[in-house]
Amino acid sequence: MDFVEDYVEASDLQRRDAKDVIDEFCYEIKKMQGNCLDIGCGPGFVTKKLLLPILEHDVQLVANTTGADISETMVSYAQKHNADEKLSYIVLDIEAPELPSDQIERYKNILSFYCLHWCNDLRFALQNVYKLLQSDGKALIAFLGHHGGFDEYVRCKQNPRYQQYLQDAHRYVPYFQRMKISTNYKTSIEISLRKMLQDIGFKILHCSKREKSYRYSKQSLKDHAYAVNPFIHRLPDDIREEFIDHLVNEIISHNGLVPFESTKNEQDMYKNIVLRYYLMIAYVQKLPAAA
Repeated sequence: MDFVEDYVEASDLQRRDAKDVIDEFCYEIKKMQGNCLDIGCGPGFVTKKLLLPILEHDVQLVANTTGADISETMVSYAQKHNADEKLSYIVLDIEAPELPSDQIERYKNILSFYCLHWCNDLRFALQNVYKLLQSDGKALIAFLGHHGGFDEYVRCKQNPRYQQYLQDAHRYVPYFQRMKISTNYKTSIEISLRKMLQDIGFKILHCSKREKSYRYSKQSLKDHAYAVNPFIHRLPDDIREEFIDHLVNEIISHNGLVPFESTKNEQDMYKNIVLRYYLMIAYVQKLPAAA
């Protein structure tokens, strides 16, 4: 996601859901003391506008763009537009085989919104979250468990016109959604997430799966699909628009998107489209090492 301006204009969904989670856990966030890390900060708006005002004045907040598709461009934008004396930005890959030594056990609190579903190996990413936390440190994370739009990446891969650019399409399907596709995964993803967190060593303070929805117009869906698309930079300029149109039409046709208003006018039909998805939320603590 290196098209920062496009993401800034088309990320209302991410900001809305992040605000909902922050509002719900506002009491816990207000009590946070010590270093904080916001994993997957993107352009920095959620970090600066939603998180920073809630945190205590003595909290040092360090925001990071992280995940499967790390964007130095995002970090540069955040540093330019959303940094101040309390807030700075670094590049950090939460799936890195070896984390920077100066980051290990540096943070008392970790927050992450709309990032970890981009990770190819969610368990490994969460293990790295564990390593970044200090003893007794806490992490509040929210990420997509299932979103029908990602299935369309795999379908688009079958189209000969786009196939060469989408060879790793499965890689960008959220972890639990991908497991369901590849292994007929039937266990509740909430139960699976709980087990994963416990196996890593976290104490679970909260874990839930939320069914959410978002209302789009066809144009806003197209803008969103472009802004978060991991393949768009690979495509030749002359087929990017065509690909996004194809992707959006696939999303509409396979996800049961129904307009709010019945109308015979096809142009008006897609002014209001609802897309449903699951958001995973976990609030966990790293327990002290046994004596």
